[in-house]
Amino acid sequence: MSWGTPYSSDASGDSEAASDKESAASMSAAELHQRLVHVLMYRDLCRAVQRSGRENFVFALIMAFFAFLSQKNGGNDLILAIYAFFILGELLIAFYKWFFPSAEGVLCDALILLAFALLNGMIAYLKFQVGFGPDPILAFLIGLFLLSAWRQWQSYRNLRELFRIRPNRAQLRWFERFLQDIRHGDPHTDPTIVDLPTRPPWKAALLGDLVVAVGRKDRQVALSHYGDFLLFPVEDNSGEKHDWVQLYLNGEMSPPFPIEPASWDNYRRWQREREAAAKRGEGGEQE
Repeated sequence: MSWGTPYSSDASGDSEAASDKESAASMSAAELHQRLVHVLMYRDLCRAVQRSGRENFVFALIMAFFAFLSQKNGGNDLILAIYAFFILGELLIAFYKWFFPSAEGVLCDALILLAFALLNGMIAYLKFQVGFGPDPILAFLIGLFLLSAWRQWQSYRNLRELFRIRPNRAQLRWFERFLQDIRHGDPHTDPTIVDLPTRPPWKAALLGDLVVAVGRKDRQVALSHYGDFLLFPVEDNSGEKHDWVQLYLNGEMSPPFPIEPASWDNYRRWQREREAAAKRGEGGEQE
């Protein structure tokens, strides 16, 4: 199995094709692990930003509640139009976070929440000046918007630093192809692949000291090393589960499951190679 590892900033088709000629066999396990962690960290950051977009829908509903109260109290069309602008902006930011996750999307969210809180604070102040008493519910909601704006600002400051690890497009495409190659690997024809029909199912690539386990879903990716990826045969005197094993992956033990002879043979071969490499003091290098 050949794993292309493009790390050039040039994302053109020619450079991508050339980069595919490089394989994981030319890298140490530590180098490959670092490259995979690089992309996984970025993906986790993107998912965190995407999940934060759910709050935008909540705040859009609260903004709609403000607009409803304004209309009920005889608010003019200009105020209602401003509320509509804020509601639309909050929803657009939610979609922007989902399709283009970045620190800038979080910054826009902080600004629109702050502006909305200041607008309603000003309206409440003007009403108070003409004799209306304070509304504790509106005061609470305005405070909620101010607090949320501050939280989003703090998140933006953190994400701005974290997003500096952003991989380029060529690296992201390489990562997706890397996972697809593992996911579609056949243990009968590829000695580095082990099929693990656990719940959820995994398929692992045994790349020297590094193990990359991939689930059926895009987000299921686990990195492990020799010693943290083990298969234990199930002791069964009845003989009904002679080909069953248990998976130990990063500190967690799975329930017993059947394993194909080809996957078991690939695992045992890899285990013997790792044991031999450890005796020679080469546990961290790929053979």
